[in-house]
Amino acid sequence: MTASEFAAQAPALMSRVLDTQMPAIQEAAALVADSLAAGGVLQSFATGHSRVVALELTGRAGGLAPAGMLSVKDLVMFGGVDPKEILDPTYERVPGLAERIYELARPHPSDPFLIVSNSGVNAAIVEMAHLARERGHRVVAITSLAHTRSPSARHTAGPHLADLADIVIDNLAPAGDASVELAPGIRVGAVSSLTGVLIAQVLTELVCRRLLDRGAEVPVFVSANLAAGDKDNATLWERYRSRVRSVEP
Repeated sequence: MTASEFAAQAPALMSRVLDTQMPAIQEAAALVADSLAAGGVLQSFATGHSRVVALELTGRAGGLAPAGMLSVKDLVMFGGVDPKEILDPTYERVPGLAERIYELARPHPSDPFLIVSNSGVNAAIVEMAHLARERGHRVVAITSLAHTRSPSARHTAGPHLADLADIVIDNLAPAGDASVELAPGIRVGAVSSLTGVLIAQVLTELVCRRLLDRGAEVPVFVSANLAAGDKDNATLWERYRSRVRSVEP
């Protein structure tokens, strides 16, 4: 049987994330809990595969009901843009996207933003971080500092996501994300989704624990695939429908 280097390194990497990033996650949890207790909504934004992490925070079993997800596809779903316009995988580099996406969502200025980007360098990500700060939002970043600071990273004019965030959580992914070298020039085993989802779930738990500790309501969804799921979630959907969009099936 062929051994998997990725399988061997994954547990240690997740442990290292928890050992080194917990102070930043705790700080982010305090920020988000304070906002939610005051009626705020956690707004997440990501492009590319980083959307996996943003989606983990939004509209799922065990997840916070007051958590929204902004996305490039919002331009099609809510802004009337031709789908062909956003299918180029480099579209996230186009200047001006962030403001168009932000204006479609119109988040409240007190809503914190969680922006996820492994590289932290693409235009849509950097512009959304700039815009969020300008509009009064606190910004939490989940990113790879190794990639952002690497001399091998694709060059873009700074600052980058990590430079604009109030709180930076490092996903500890290597430059280029792929962590296993099979042969010269052949690398597999991207880790940013693995550690990003871990961070998102720990953050959610700590936010909920903080809400419980202060005697506030803990608005979390239950699985829609439990018999009582639709009924139990209906009240939360109704409460936040004007501020949180449903995640598509």
